[in-house]
Amino acid sequence: MNWIRDGIRAIPDHKLYHTATSHILMKPSLLACLFLAAASCSAWAGELKVGSFTFAVGAPWVAKAEPRMMSAGGFTLPSKDGAAAVEADFYHFGAGGGGGIEPNLKRWQSQFKPGDDGKAPTMEREELKVGEKTALIVTLKGTFLSGPAMSPNKVPLPNYAMLGAILQSAEGDVFIKVTGPEGAALGVKDQVKAMVKAAFAK
Repeated sequence: MNWIRDGIRAIPDHKLYHTATSHILMKPSLLACLFLAAASCSAWAGELKVGSFTFAVGAPWVAKAEPRMMSAGGFTLPSKDGAAAVEADFYHFGAGGGGGIEPNLKRWQSQFKPGDDGKAPTMEREELKVGEKTALIVTLKGTFLSGPAMSPNKVPLPNYAMLGAILQSAEGDVFIKVTGPEGAALGVKDQVKAMVKAAFAK
């Protein structure tokens, strides 16, 4: 898929969305190329500052006007065929907040329906190194249980995938959760990794 040529709407120029801990400033950015499968920097890009990191995201990703509860902001990748969109949500709870890496990984696993053996789906782990900095990238596949964290009424979404990224920082870890139909979500994995590398490089 050519992300530019597909023509899904770009983010408006210089539109500023505010959240409690971050801002999204819409402007053209060369770093947006790192988040595009086919490079063309003529599209408008969104920059989201979360904790000590700034993430550059290019069209056709669209900034969320209303981020998820407790998130610092997010983006949506619309589908052209009527399928559910891929969503990317960013979380930052300050220094010492968020509960640590392993508890969050278990929480992400619990957001998928257990298999017939009662076990959580297998989580693939990958370390992404940029100089002396390391991010953890994880992948989960299965039936995603969509809904607020404490709600007992979750909606099961079969054939879904989650890409998770955790960037460690003295100002507090940043957690990124990308969810959507399996093919579409896994299809942006390289873009997510490029975005993380670019954030480390800033």
